[in-house]
Amino acid sequence: MPQLSSQGCSPPASVSNEVTKALQLVADQYRGLAGGALFFNILFNNVMASILILVSGVLIGIVPVFAVGSNGFVLGVLYRHVSEMTGYSKAGLMVLPHGVFEIPALLISASYGLWLGVMVIRRMRGKEDTLLRFQIELAFRRYFAVVFPLLVVAAAIETTLILKMG
Repeated sequence: MPQLSSQGCSPPASVSNEVTKALQLVADQYRGLAGGALFFNILFNNVMASILILVSGVLIGIVPVFAVGSNGFVLGVLYRHVSEMTGYSKAGLMVLPHGVFEIPALLISASYGLWLGVMVIRRMRGKEDTLLRFQIELAFRRYFAVVFPLLVVAAAIETTLILKMG
C-alpha cells in the first residue's frame, strides 16, 4: 500500500531506493563519455529498447503494456527523487526529453507492438490472412519514419543536458 504524504502518494522507501540504485547503475555507464560517444550510447540504448518493445508485441502484447507501465513508474520515482534534491524546475528540465520525445516514442513503439499482437491473435483465429512478416515490415517502416527521429532528438537533448549539468 503506498504511503501518503503531504505531497501526495509516493512509493514505499524500499521501492524508491531500489529504483534509484538501478538508475544509478544506468547513469554510471555514461560517466566519462565524450559528447559523441554519450549521444550514440543513449541513442543506441533507446533504439534497442523501443525495437524490443515493438517486436515483443508478437507475444500477444504483454511486453509492450508492461514496458509502458514500468517506464512510467520509474520516471515518476526518478522525478520525485530528483525534485526532492534539486527542486521541481531542475527535475522537470531533467525529465523533459523523456516526457516530450522518449515517452511518445515509447508509446508509439508499444502501439505498433500491440498492433502486431492483435494481428497474431487474428491470425490464430483465422480472421487475418496477411503474413505476419508484411505487418512487421510495415511496423518497422513506420518506426523509422516516426519513432527513430524522436529518439535522435531526445538523445541530442539528453546529451546536452548531461554535459551541461555535469
